Amino acid sequence: MKHHNENLHALSRRLDPLWWLIARLLRLGRFGAGPKVPQSILLVDLHLLGDLVMLVPLLRVIRRFHPNAHIGLMAGPWGRTILQDTGLVDEFITLRAPWVAKGQGAAGMRGLLRAIRASRGRTWDWGIDVRGDVRNALLLALARAKRRVAYDFSGGAALLTDVVPDDGVLRHIIDHHAALAGYLCMPMTAQERIPALGLPKKPTSGTHGSRLVGFHFGASMVLRRMPLEEACALVLSFQDQEDTRLILVDAPEIRGLNSAVLGRLPANCAARVERWEGTLGELMTFLKTLDKFYAMDSGPAHLAAALGIDTTVFFGPHLSLAVRPSGRNVTVVERGDVPCRPCDQHRCTNVRHQECLTHVVRLLGTPNDGTFV
Repeated sequence: MKHHNENLHALSRRLDPLWWLIARLLRLGRFGAGPKVPQSILLVDLHLLGDLVMLVPLLRVIRRFHPNAHIGLMAGPWGRTILQDTGLVDEFITLRAPWVAKGQGAAGMRGLLRAIRASRGRTWDWGIDVRGDVRNALLLALARAKRRVAYDFSGGAALLTDVVPDDGVLRHIIDHHAALAGYLCMPMTAQERIPALGLPKKPTSGTHGSRLVGFHFGASMVLRRMPLEEACALVLSFQDQEDTRLILVDAPEIRGLNSAVLGRLPANCAARVERWEGTLGELMTFLKTLDKFYAMDSGPAHLAAALGIDTTVFFGPHLSLAVRPSGRNVTVVERGDVPCRPCDQHRCTNVRHQECLTHVVRLLGTPNDGTFV
């Protein structure tokens, strides 16, 4: 079972009679189950950058089994940037879902209506929601997909033609995607489970130029961001490596943190640290130049891993079990001795604020004991 907001989950379950009424009003039964060999498939995944990277294995297996199908993806604008050159998606329907990218106001509702109209511009044989979210199931119904396939994690079975069975065990998102693909008679291979976005980067030799090491201390949620002391400790660990260029990714939400890090470092070390910022497309190009990338539980970590960069990811309030980046080039660091993990990720109740991200840099030098993976 995927992790969900439990309050939202309970509310949606209580609204099950409403979903049955909506299904009746939309006459969903008239669309049947759709053809066994679809000519068009619409997928919905409205979450953030890392989720779209983890969608790659499912898109790859769909393309393998249905090479001639027209594959559409309803996702945030980052979906087009990440996937437009992969050949896995033929049509992008852009939607910044108001329940994901909050604070949009009326613009968010207008975007939602535009996406619904765009989805109704084509006949979809299959519609697939990968998150088991009743709101996504409703979007598939409004798109008039003939066969609507999803998990039933948050209710809304009346909006679907196929409810994918689940045993209630929390697993990695890609494992859930693989089970969904298997339900549709598309077994996913072990190789396909790795969300690669290109050939792995070949390690550079120190004799041909400086080694490039990047750091991204930010994340979409404040409690996932690296504490100042830990960020300084990580950068300082490279102070004796004079042939290494150190680069801080200056995402908008962490410019202040990056400035504080530079202010804490010894002058000779701070002078060697560069700062970089750019668009998502430019970030993908930048990541390909790196030899090593350190990041928090965030989208850029998934992106770097999928691009074949040697990536170390720090997890704090969120367990890595369900969302860790995949690949041989990935190291996951997390503490297993903080009893309040996982938390709601919105407020820290530990008397030692962000204890889950305290002393994590020290774990980089320890053997694999369950806290350093």
